Amino acid sequence: MSKSSNISSFSIIVVFLCIALAGLAFIPLLPIKLSPSRTLPKLNIHYSMPNNSARVIELEVTSKLEAMLARIKGIKEISSTSGNGWGYISLELDKHTDIDAARFEASTIIRQTWPSLPDGVSYPYLDMSTPDETDSRPFLNFTLNASATPIFIQQFAEDNIKSRLSTIPGIYRIEVTGATPMEWRLEYDSRQLSSMNITLQEIQTAISQYYNQEFLGTVSKGEEWIRLVLSPEGGKGTFDPSLITVTSKEGKLIRLDQLLKVTRQEEEPSRYYRINGLNSIYLSIRADESANQLQVAKMVKEEMDHIKSILPAGYEIHTSYDATEYIQAELNKIYLRSGLTILILLLFVLIITLSIRYLFLIIVSLMVNLSIAVIFYYLFGLEMQLYSLAGITISLSLVIDNTIVMTDHIRNRHNKKAFLSILTATLTTVGALTIIFFLDEKIRLNLQDFAAVVIINLSVSLIIALFFVPAMIDKMGFGKKKTAKKKRFSIGTKAKRFAVYFSRFYMWQIHFLCRWKKTACFLLLLAFGLPVFLLPEKITPDNHLSTN
Repeated sequence: MSKSSNISSFSIIVVFLCIALAGLAFIPLLPIKLSPSRTLPKLNIHYSMPNNSARVIELEVTSKLEAMLARIKGIKEISSTSGNGWGYISLELDKHTDIDAARFEASTIIRQTWPSLPDGVSYPYLDMSTPDETDSRPFLNFTLNASATPIFIQQFAEDNIKSRLSTIPGIYRIEVTGATPMEWRLEYDSRQLSSMNITLQEIQTAISQYYNQEFLGTVSKGEEWIRLVLSPEGGKGTFDPSLITVTSKEGKLIRLDQLLKVTRQEEEPSRYYRINGLNSIYLSIRADESANQLQVAKMVKEEMDHIKSILPAGYEIHTSYDATEYIQAELNKIYLRSGLTILILLLFVLIITLSIRYLFLIIVSLMVNLSIAVIFYYLFGLEMQLYSLAGITISLSLVIDNTIVMTDHIRNRHNKKAFLSILTATLTTVGALTIIFFLDEKIRLNLQDFAAVVIINLSVSLIIALFFVPAMIDKMGFGKKKTAKKKRFSIGTKAKRFAVYFSRFYMWQIHFLCRWKKTACFLLLLAFGLPVFLLPEKITPDNHLSTN
């Protein structure tokens, strides 16, 4: 068998082992999550109408907007909810829909429908969520306690903690909340405004118009869409009253700094956060979509331990929420089940073959198969979550079957003609799994990683069975005819004895079940358990029945 190929068995084994080692290097790069994160693109429209019932909002606002938005091409489903004083509409788009073009069309429809809506309705706010968007929920939350004021604690966290954590790769966003925000306080003299014939409403309108952002539309640049927004000159968080002018009744332009006294101070708090009598703020950390949350959490905790050692006196940091603990617990369960599956399969192989070399061949082939498959997991952007890990567990038995069939055929027939049978059986399984990619999109997004993992493992197992297994058999001496005859004789004799013992036991079991049918049924019932939990706690006579 080795002479029929120009490449030596040793070279084939070395090539496969090198690729397997490269696959092991890709394991830390795989994103590990608890559940699939892919979703269909959506457009959400929010609006409010204070002091109005849900029925009024449904009839006057929601129904009108929903009827107009239904004309957008590529909408898969529309859902709306109206409440007391508020409402929103959710548009679920098809996977082939250009979400930028759909958003532009939706904003145009809202602008055209806005004049026909009743007075008191806020301008509908449009936002979108795209596939593979970062999960909105933080996976790590920390609490910073100190005896200082909340705004001072938050500023300390922004300068000394957030800046250090931002350098960790894999972090998408860090939010620091809990302190009362700063505000601009405007003080005016009512007598001065009356003398200048300027009302408070005119000042509010001037400020609102200056800082108002207007959406001008989108323009296409090749395959990309650019959103055009008209923004004020002042940056975010700045307020310069000298740049804002108010027009009096006489048409005179007056700067706002001539009418108002502007100060910046802490907003009056509406609630307080304290732990053990100390003021507290919260740090929320979100991970990138492609990041391994377990590794990111480990680096964040290491950095937090270092930060704790340099905190000023009176400052404390505590972990208030850690999603990776639950993820790690669930992954440990899956690892345990997968390990037990492999152990049981290998134990059956050892009992049937009674050969350590045969068992070693199966183990090495399985490890090389999974290591090479990791490379394709990474290239195809698969996520390691509950469904994909379940697919790996289920595919283990199929992968081992391909290796066993090829190994036994080469040992007995000394050729690779069994590969056609393996290929046919594998393609049948792959064809059955491809149906998942034609299911409804909501179901497909959850199961596509499961199907992809099984297909990749089975495809790699074909290459392993065709090249790696024959090379291993040749180097381990399975292909030698004398050794094979000797092993066939010893294993055949033991197998025949086992078959005789098993046949006798099976025949005795049949006789026992035929003779003691009632006893056997009773024992089976006890083995499965009596449904005593279905019995009622007490039995009362039916009052509706009457006796004559």
